[in-house]
Amino acid sequence: MSIKIKKCPATDSKEELLIAIAMHVNDVQKGCSFIANKIIEAGINHDNTKMTISDVDIFMEERESGILFKDGNWLKSHRNNNRHHFYSSDNCPDDVNLIDVIEALVDCVMAAKARIGQKTNASINPELLAKAFKNTIEMLDNEIIIENE
Repeated sequence: MSIKIKKCPATDSKEELLIAIAMHVNDVQKGCSFIANKIIEAGINHDNTKMTISDVDIFMEERESGILFKDGNWLKSHRNNNRHHFYSSDNCPDDVNLIDVIEALVDCVMAAKARIGQKTNASINPELLAKAFKNTIEMLDNEIIIENE
């Protein structure tokens, strides 16, 4: 999906300034809509690997074998197959973005509240957040097409 915008005109008059402001507001709305749709997609696809029969079988086999959750192959596989599990540098996608960060944040809040009835104590590495910010700029910028008038 590309985001089509027009080059902002020169603003030599009050009327031209109002037109330019309206164009900018419309462009920001298009960009926010793009980001919102990416977040919705992330929610729809969240943890989809958990829902396969083979994944459920592995999870149950490890539990029944007494393998600790944090030591099992199921968790390693789950983290490797879901972008929002970027807690270690070896598991963080190079193109990690703010969509991944928001999905991780929502995941942590929902899991903590549902499982232990408390607020999560999750945190994020500032360097990772800066990288996600930069990558989100790239992602959004790559979608923009400036139309000719």
